[in-house]
Amino acid sequence: MRKEILNRIHDGHPGISKSRERAKQAVWWPGISKDIQQMVAGCRHCLEKSLTQQKEPLMTSELPDRPFQKVAVDICELNHETYLVSVDYYSRYIDINKLSNITSNAVINKMKMNFSQHGIPETVISDNGRQFTSQEFKTFATAWNFHHITSSPHYPQANSEAERAVQTAKKILQQTDQHLALLTYRATPIPSLGKSPAELAFGRRLRIRLPMIPKLLSPNGVNHKQLKYKDERAKVSQKRYFDQHSHPQPSLHPGDPVLIKLDGEKGWKQPGVIMNECAPRSYNVQTTGGQCKSNTTEMKKTFTYLGLATDKTRQDKTEDERKMRTSSSSLIFQKTTFASVGNNCP
Repeated sequence: MRKEILNRIHDGHPGISKSRERAKQAVWWPGISKDIQQMVAGCRHCLEKSLTQQKEPLMTSELPDRPFQKVAVDICELNHETYLVSVDYYSRYIDINKLSNITSNAVINKMKMNFSQHGIPETVISDNGRQFTSQEFKTFATAWNFHHITSSPHYPQANSEAERAVQTAKKILQQTDQHLALLTYRATPIPSLGKSPAELAFGRRLRIRLPMIPKLLSPNGVNHKQLKYKDERAKVSQKRYFDQHSHPQPSLHPGDPVLIKLDGEKGWKQPGVIMNECAPRSYNVQTTGGQCKSNTTEMKKTFTYLGLATDKTRQDKTEDERKMRTSSSSLIFQKTTFASVGNNCP
């Protein structure tokens, strides 16, 4: 009886507040406010049509101890050409390598070339592109002794250094003289740090087309303590600005039911269950098609298991339905009629 009344309250799919206001006009029972909240939050139609998750507060990264200790890589496509973009977390030094194809082998060869110039990093961060998740790349990471970390798919903010580097690389590649544009980027001081990527990476300035006193090109060590202070101050400022329009998402735990946003879709359609947290704000999720990795901004928590039922979820769902079924004597009607204004919730 209660379930039927809740469905009628939610006719037309109003939100939680409007559903509660509608209920006040006709019916009441102990705990009805919470029941309405859970019913609306678990409505498949409302979840699929709801807006994109608000972005979360910025997660800043700590400055590594030395150049090329931690590197991010990403694939960049521009004007029907494909490039491998690499950026050093310490110096922001960028390498751009044109790829003949987008196979793991092509990517690995370009990374080996960069490693031969700068040394092998301890950590490499990438997205979940098939070039980086193949067995061939895993073998490469083991053989060359670096730790490979992948960010959530379709969430470039999780690999923000690479995302910014890709945007910079695209600007460089759009210039008439791409080599000169890349040289200029590497030789230009970063405003918040006061030194160029080349200075931070190699301890010296690069000679460019502008007149320059020769002694300024001599090697000059980097004050790491001072650099770390400037880096932290710049990131605090960046985070303060970013967080003005962000909001933390609720924590997710193993067993929580969720809906996942699919590629190219505006709504939330793929049901799943949280398996475990694999990185900050990133979770392994069990779906009807298998396991996948997803970020909190790509998932919306539900109060019911939609289309994916393990033994535990079936038991929980049965228990929820049992609680909803009560005798009509527990209902206290304030009015004798109840207007229905739309289709029932699925």
